Amino acid sequence: MSKQIYSASRLSTYESCPLKYKFRYIDKITSKEESIEAFLGSRVHDVLHTLYRDLQPGEDPSLPDLLNDYREQWGQHWHDQVKIVKQDFSVDSYKQFGERCLGNYYQAHKPFNYGQVVGLEYQVATSLDPNSCYNIQGYIDRLVRIGSGCYEIHDYKTSGRMPSQEKIDVDRQLALYQIAIEGMWPDAKEIELVWHYLAFGRERRSRRTPTAIERLKSSTIALIDHIEADTEFKPIKTNLCHWCAYKNVCPLWSDHPDSTHVQSIKAYGNGRSMEAQTAVDGGGIDLQSISRDALREAIVTSAEHEGAKIRVIEYGQLSLDLGEPMTTEGQPG
Repeated sequence: MSKQIYSASRLSTYESCPLKYKFRYIDKITSKEESIEAFLGSRVHDVLHTLYRDLQPGEDPSLPDLLNDYREQWGQHWHDQVKIVKQDFSVDSYKQFGERCLGNYYQAHKPFNYGQVVGLEYQVATSLDPNSCYNIQGYIDRLVRIGSGCYEIHDYKTSGRMPSQEKIDVDRQLALYQIAIEGMWPDAKEIELVWHYLAFGRERRSRRTPTAIERLKSSTIALIDHIEADTEFKPIKTNLCHWCAYKNVCPLWSDHPDSTHVQSIKAYGNGRSMEAQTAVDGGGIDLQSISRDALREAIVTSAEHEGAKIRVIEYGQLSLDLGEPMTTEGQPG
């Protein structure tokens, strides 16, 4: 078994598109291109990191100070490879969206004295098995101690969509961080996972049972085994490709994609459909084993990006519930 170190984002990259995973983590193809959503998120994270890092007892930071820091960070880090996919929104609209996120957080959490901050951008690492063959690492936005043996793992989100509690309760990223904290902090008896959806000024919270944690370990180990057994890394085409830094070298977006045959699969619901495409060598797509080549994950990811719920039904079809998600109307996030 490989001694590769995985992260939640690395695992998610493979699930969304194995070829993107190969480009990034195996071929190590670098790209200066950055989506404006990622750029905005980084600037907001930078400001909140600085806020808690420099906070002094009894100090009362002002919102104008936070916003000035944000604007300075925006200007200092801006570069010509920042990419805007949603052409209906300007750079200024994204910048203002970030200001709104910070304003919401400020109003909800001032004077920022909740618990004891024990780590910012706190690096964690752990093994999922006794032989240390399956290794995970990551960075916690903010780790807070709120009492004897009680910790909270906080994560900032600048998305314009807030997921359901049901989805939060099966989120992998923070639960993997929980496993790491339990190993690194022997006194950690209770851990709560906290997501800050800044565009809404709201939180989502989740606790994981020991059974849920063991199930997560098993599923993550199985995913790593599948990744390391993959020799083809077939691309998957979804709406999310427009945000991909490797789109210009992807065979699914080439005018002449070698000898690879591209086959589509659609998921239908409420009179609408969503489509994902994958490269196949012939013989069609086997929906019974679809999870193994991550195609189903691509459709799920694309559907969730559009605010849909998805389930597998008989005859190899996927059913979507295209209900309206909680969104920030008219905002770029």
